Amino acid sequence: MNQLKMIVDVAHATFETTKQTAELSTSPIILSHSILQRDEGRPVARRAISVDHAKVVAQTGGVIGAWPSGFNKSFDEFIDNVKRLVDAVGIDHVGLGTDMDGNFKPVFSSYLQLPQWIAALRSRGFSTEETKKITGENAGRVLTKVL
Repeated sequence: MNQLKMIVDVAHATFETTKQTAELSTSPIILSHSILQRDEGRPVARRAISVDHAKVVAQTGGVIGAWPSGFNKSFDEFIDNVKRLVDAVGIDHVGLGTDMDGNFKPVFSSYLQLPQWIAALRSRGFSTEETKKITGENAGRVLTKVL
């Protein structure tokens, strides 16, 4: 895939598969949509990943898409989970999770909500530059590097 200049997306991949992919890839990889596991005793979402799993993707220079699914209790919890993901892997490795059409009970269901998302990120303390990274620059960097 690297030779063909294809984006390697490890969404739905296990931790072991993600590690092996990261070891083999010479380009950044992405995890297009996921959510960090929570330590609160809640049932684990099928797409939930550990911090270590997220760090494997980030170490390639890649991006993890924060998934606005119903595994977040609310839009506000989704914003909190974006912040948790940034805290885990750094501002350069987080973006908006895709899979909007197949999204499970979405808390962000339309790209028309982007202004609301941006305002919420800013209200949680993200600077203008940090918000730009999360809302597109990080993904654009990976696409430019791979393609």
